[in-house]
Amino acid sequence: MNLSKRNPIIAACVAGIALLGVTAGVPVLAQAPAHHHNWVQRHPTLTGIGAGVATHHILKVSAAKKKARGQKLNWAERHPTLSGIGAGIATHHIIKKTTH
Repeated sequence: MNLSKRNPIIAACVAGIALLGVTAGVPVLAQAPAHHHNWVQRHPTLTGIGAGVATHHILKVSAAKKKARGQKLNWAERHPTLSGIGAGIATHHIIKKTTH
């Protein structure tokens, strides 16, 4: 009976270990050149502030339109300042996390 027919998990582990053994012996020949950061990556604080201000403005406008139509506002529309701060912090965090 074939190994892969008996237990596919064991077969996958054996294949993974074999692949790891083959690739572990290959030296790194060249590294990629240094990445030049764009404006957003160079200024994560300003980008976060811009994202927060834009989010705050969009939520204020959306809330005003919904209120004029008599519709119920969601949490973000009832609290645009907190939502804007959260969007700015999240934007800043993601930029810092993904930029090396």
